[in-house]
Amino acid sequence: MSKNLFLIILLSALFINLDAQNKISKPLSSQYELSSIIPIKSFINTPIIVDNKGKNYPPQAGYTFPIKISLVDGIIDSTFSGYIWRISIEIKNSTSTNFYLSNVNLKGDQSLFLYSQEKKHIYEYTSGEYNNISTDFIDGDKIIVELNSKSEITKIPFQVREVGILFDHQRGFGDAGNCEVHVNCSEGNDWQFQKNGIARILVKEGNTTFWCSGSLINNTRNNGEPLFLTANHCGINSDSIDYAEWMFYFNFESDNCIQPLEEPDYNLLTGSTLLSNSKFGTGGGSDFKLLRLSENPSLLFNPYFNGWDRSTIASPNGVTIHHPEGDLKMISTYHEPLTSTKYDNDQVDPNGMYWRVVWAQTENGFGVTEGGSSGSPLFNEEGLIIGSLTGGLASCTYLEQPDFYGKLSYSWDPITSDSASQLAYWLDPIGSGVVYLNGTNLDSTNILAGFVSNLRTVLIGDNVSFTNTSIGNITSYNWFFEGGEPSYSELEFPGDIRYKQVGEFDVRLIVSSPEGSDTLIIPDYIRVVPNISPNPSDGLFRLAFGKEIPDSYSLRIFGLNGKEVSFKIKEEGTSYLMINMNYLEAGCYLIRFSSDEVNASYKAMVF
Repeated sequence: MSKNLFLIILLSALFINLDAQNKISKPLSSQYELSSIIPIKSFINTPIIVDNKGKNYPPQAGYTFPIKISLVDGIIDSTFSGYIWRISIEIKNSTSTNFYLSNVNLKGDQSLFLYSQEKKHIYEYTSGEYNNISTDFIDGDKIIVELNSKSEITKIPFQVREVGILFDHQRGFGDAGNCEVHVNCSEGNDWQFQKNGIARILVKEGNTTFWCSGSLINNTRNNGEPLFLTANHCGINSDSIDYAEWMFYFNFESDNCIQPLEEPDYNLLTGSTLLSNSKFGTGGGSDFKLLRLSENPSLLFNPYFNGWDRSTIASPNGVTIHHPEGDLKMISTYHEPLTSTKYDNDQVDPNGMYWRVVWAQTENGFGVTEGGSSGSPLFNEEGLIIGSLTGGLASCTYLEQPDFYGKLSYSWDPITSDSASQLAYWLDPIGSGVVYLNGTNLDSTNILAGFVSNLRTVLIGDNVSFTNTSIGNITSYNWFFEGGEPSYSELEFPGDIRYKQVGEFDVRLIVSSPEGSDTLIIPDYIRVVPNISPNPSDGLFRLAFGKEIPDSYSLRIFGLNGKEVSFKIKEEGTSYLMINMNYLEAGCYLIRFSSDEVNASYKAMVF
């Protein structure tokens, strides 16, 4: 057996064990002719409706309300195979419900089932401490909860805390506008990897639920950490308990270019934790939210962790992939270059925190966005995420109106931000400084180039040590060090590179395998500043550049009191300056040199 095949089998087994919610087996009651009548506990369904604020606030999918059941509400049957506790929960005037359970602590001989009277949908939870569980929706107004146990049941090892209801008019499936384009139409042919990272979200915020969209996103460790990017206004008031009950629907899509008659199968993952988000609304922030999912998506999901580009370059074309109105996965295309703006503003602003996008007619429709698309990723022409949807005016009625996506470049590291209000800390945990990162599906045949250095800014003549962080079955390395000595290496770990010239220099790494190659270029990665020596001195300092001095530069010297002092240039060579300060009083001075290429400051000690 090959290493790759063994790894896939091993990972599949691990991920399957992590997937708590599976249609694995049938409840014990289905194996016996039980004569006992299942008690029914009824609850009145009272709709909770919030103001619908349009696409700038996600559409309300439904609501939740508290319920409570106890051991004595159900009935216990004893069989040769064990004990069976059952109760039928009736939610009057409902057609589909889900349940929020807490304090779930099943013993090794216990299994918990929830299913409809017709047993069309059976969901099983086996031994373990799940804390909180959000079940999927089950059709019908009477749902049976069944506990199977080898040992006698003296208490129920869980609490049913809330029940969720979907509005009949906002069930998601089939609710999108007729202009939308399914992701498996021809428009999605080049986006088959990216689509596998997109999920529909059932957002829980207190006692209301909403539809949103979002994407798995890669980090520089390329390790499949389940990071998920969406919009901050999706569940802007959600707390930690709410986040733990968010539901993420992967692969909720049509197999082809046609809306199916019946809702297709999908993969469900429940639970998340908030890592960071935008703090200042659309006026002062970029409306992003980064989550860590409670479980790793199973390999059965065929997950894809989308790559990203944090540059400020306006993409000339690309797409968004989303779940409008909570419906199946759709794709919308733009052919006009993006413009940088403030939110909900048509005026170009290079410092704006949003990308303004206008959608285009394509072969199979005129894909736009709708409520429920909020948080969906905007992809550039390279297939990398560059923003997340906040809102806009585009719809199937107003096809040519713009939408606005919070820039990933701004969300990356906003001014005065900390780890809880930026993406850099989470998406670049190794501090590589890369501007873009490719996506990954964790396929071991994929390769990704990566590197870090021990220093980014150095004095002329200093060495920089580079560490290879590439992943995959790599067979060759090609390093290119602009301005460095040596300037080229084929070693996996190239060792120390010496920089003897002032300036900012690119570093490029190409990695190759039998299946292909990947290239990482980081512009201006190494910054080399002039060296001053000797220091301290009697007042004569040599400022060395390692190359020809710029034609135009500024040289200023200040005392510790902040006052500028006079000095003399004793000698100006082609690559150095001799600065005479020996007539100044002994002490510490600040030398500032600036040009188009270099801005540097030095403390110089005169004795």
